[in-house]
Amino acid sequence: MGEASTRLAVLGSPIGHSKSPAIHSAAYEVLGLDWSYERFDVPQGGLADFLASRGPGWRGFSVTMPLKHEARAFASTLAPAATEIGAVNTLVFDGADAGAPSRGWNTDVTGFVAALNEAGVDSAPRVRLLGAGGTAAAVIAALPSLAATELSIVVRSPERAQGMVALARSLGVEVEVLTFAEFDARPAKARAAELVVNTVPGDRDHIGIDASWVQGAVLFDVLYDPWPTKLATRWQAAGGQVVSGLELLLAQALVQVRLFTGRDESEVLPREAEVRSAMRTAALRVSE
Repeated sequence: MGEASTRLAVLGSPIGHSKSPAIHSAAYEVLGLDWSYERFDVPQGGLADFLASRGPGWRGFSVTMPLKHEARAFASTLAPAATEIGAVNTLVFDGADAGAPSRGWNTDVTGFVAALNEAGVDSAPRVRLLGAGGTAAAVIAALPSLAATELSIVVRSPERAQGMVALARSLGVEVEVLTFAEFDARPAKARAAELVVNTVPGDRDHIGIDASWVQGAVLFDVLYDPWPTKLATRWQAAGGQVVSGLELLLAQALVQVRLFTGRDESEVLPREAEVRSAMRTAALRVSE
């Protein structure tokens, strides 16, 4: 991309709360790269106009809600995960010119697995997925990497989960859809799993928790602000392990840094441990 491509940004709406500028800036400082990383509020339906109006010098964009599905249309090539779930959270330009084509990636998938591995979870044959939003699709796409064979999708409206069901089945995962009331009514043995992932937006008490089925299961709550969530607090009180959504944010951002610096998703950065530490410090500082 050349040294002229020194601008990066995160796009979405609302975007003022985003930790990405602090996290990415910390990474590039460690790497000795004098790059800028900004934020732009781009509403749903506004991505085409924004990209058309960009000038030269852009290296790429991080893309968050509600633009992940729109971003797919602007990538000349798509990484497998982005194709699989139909959503792009990273656009990397092939050159510094304003009209340079871009490649589309979804680092949520790799980041989700990396965050779990960091927490000591390498496999999860049984997974319970709460909610069916955009992050839920990334979770399902990651299931083969966790050797998952059984998935329960727990939602308020089962019809919203049909796309998730199709994706899970295409990956060879046995799947069922339940309402929250149906899931809560099941005995603890039937709810048991190695991994429970919460993707329901908002800090809500939307599921019953008791020690008999929390034991041995890890809760990955993709929320991180506010933290701890009500769900995470009750899960820990029942004796269960919790992984925060901040871990996903950091893990997927680290993969983006690799891509923005011209590497592959799995190619380790120079001084990567130091980069990761600086990103975490920056994220926690923003939370204070």
